[in-house]
Amino acid sequence: MEPFDEKGIATLAADDVSTADTTSPSTTDEIKEHPRYTRYLVIASCFTIQGLSCGVVHSWGVQQEYLANNVYKDEPKKIETLSYIGTLMFFSLYLWGMPAGWIAEVWSYRNLCFIGVVIMAVGQVLASFCSEPWQLCITQGIVFGVGIGLVFGPTSTAPAGWFTKRRGLATGITVAGVGVGGLVIAPLTEFLVRTTSVAWSQRITAIYILVLGTISCWFVRVPTQNTHRSFRSFNWREFKNRRFAVHAGMVFFVTAAYIVPYTYLPEFWVTHGISSQTASVLIAVANVASSVGRIVTGFSADYIGVLNSLVLSLGIACVSCLLVWPFATNIGVGVVMGLFYGFTAGGYWSVAPLAAAKLFGIEKLASNTGTFYTVSAVGAWLGNPVGNAILSGPGHGTQFLGMSIYIGVLWFSAFVMAVVNRASYSKRLIDIV
Repeated sequence: MEPFDEKGIATLAADDVSTADTTSPSTTDEIKEHPRYTRYLVIASCFTIQGLSCGVVHSWGVQQEYLANNVYKDEPKKIETLSYIGTLMFFSLYLWGMPAGWIAEVWSYRNLCFIGVVIMAVGQVLASFCSEPWQLCITQGIVFGVGIGLVFGPTSTAPAGWFTKRRGLATGITVAGVGVGGLVIAPLTEFLVRTTSVAWSQRITAIYILVLGTISCWFVRVPTQNTHRSFRSFNWREFKNRRFAVHAGMVFFVTAAYIVPYTYLPEFWVTHGISSQTASVLIAVANVASSVGRIVTGFSADYIGVLNSLVLSLGIACVSCLLVWPFATNIGVGVVMGLFYGFTAGGYWSVAPLAAAKLFGIEKLASNTGTFYTVSAVGAWLGNPVGNAILSGPGHGTQFLGMSIYIGVLWFSAFVMAVVNRASYSKRLIDIV
């Protein structure tokens, strides 16, 4: 393996997203044996599955707002329990994401994705029969979350195996499905809960997840199935490396902060007199900005450097929470908040793994991935409950300023850690690193 250098986003992402050496002559020959359109079908199918799975997570705030303000509006304890559902989905994504990547590589990307899609659909159907928030925690939080965890890793990495060039772009387009899914699902969910019921909204969600997901799963594959991969879920020894410990801390703070605005911004806007329909549109704006941010931020890293892009993304996300969110009480500023937060927070996901490859070496990425997933799971578990505790303090559900400060501080902490690692790599501000 050659030492890492600044070869551009395509080469960097190639090594980053695929731990196997897919540029070897044998793998290249395998790719050439398939029709050219196969690779584009793989991208389209993985894009769709990402949208169906994580799009629901990004849209949960719409359903939570409806339940909190209509179904359980006079039951504060039940409203508090609702906050754990988004947390459980996000937590399960990372918890099951650790073994899912390894299982896909030694067994089958297609089969694992199919199982994940079925579990997601089952979780939604079971949720439609629930009458208590704690039941939703089990069905929509845990069961649906397990399904997301099984499909997320395989669909994030499968497209890269079909490209010897432009792998960064292929992967960026794939993960942009998360934002597009949220763009479609958020207003659709709001429409369904208003015109039918929460239960039928969940059943209809299960139907389109099962139908579209099953069709998409058929095309999820890699050119070569590797049956001899080893996977280490957690690597304590790496924490002796200061850079590694700082990067892990950054990952923790980001995952603790990331999903909270998507969960609580709809409720924030409704509290300030914006209709629930408009609030769902504003969340959709954030989701589409997230899709654009994932592609643009990753692509721009080729010109200004991976670590520089990471620092900028974290810094602007912090500013959006501390300085924009408190004033986003009308539609105009709400759009600005959605655009800024969606673009920069989404952009983080494109450059974070590239930064890990640059800081610690591509050859260690396989073992490090499991460690960062573990750290992410802990962060995801803590983010929403702490935010809800702040919101439920004095004022009974109106302490959004405290929540925005809390999230802003988390993003700021991640920003500081990214700056520390950037400085350890190069102290010259003008360097492209």
